[in-house]
Amino acid sequence: MNLNSKINEIKETFDFFEDPMDKYIQIIEMGKKNNGISENIKNDEYRIFGCTSMAWVKVEKNEEKYYINTDSDTFIVKGLLSILKTLIDGSTIDEINSLDAESIFIDIGLKDSITSQRTNGFMNALKTIQKQINGK
Repeated sequence: MNLNSKINEIKETFDFFEDPMDKYIQIIEMGKKNNGISENIKNDEYRIFGCTSMAWVKVEKNEEKYYINTDSDTFIVKGLLSILKTLIDGSTIDEINSLDAESIFIDIGLKDSITSQRTNGFMNALKTIQKQINGK
């Protein structure tokens, strides 16, 4: 599935809800389904800095496609990271490098539902992923 299809699929999920609070609750529910990562990965090497919560992401590569595992100490952040996981899993380096956090929120209809702090954390998570895949 290409990125546009993945974005449309996520958008359809959130389009179901008119009330921003319902969208927020959906993100939390997504976070509750995120299995997280093992404790030994919860270190500074995989930490997402610039996020108000503690959060981690580990990128893995398999045959030119990338996959991420994420975790956080809050369900809302775990839910936002689950959105990134949906987009990134199975994507190429070029597809991942083309992603823009603000555009993602606009495209899936969450721009007005998420606080600026959470938006900044989401942006930092995406930058952390892009740095890991680019070896920086």
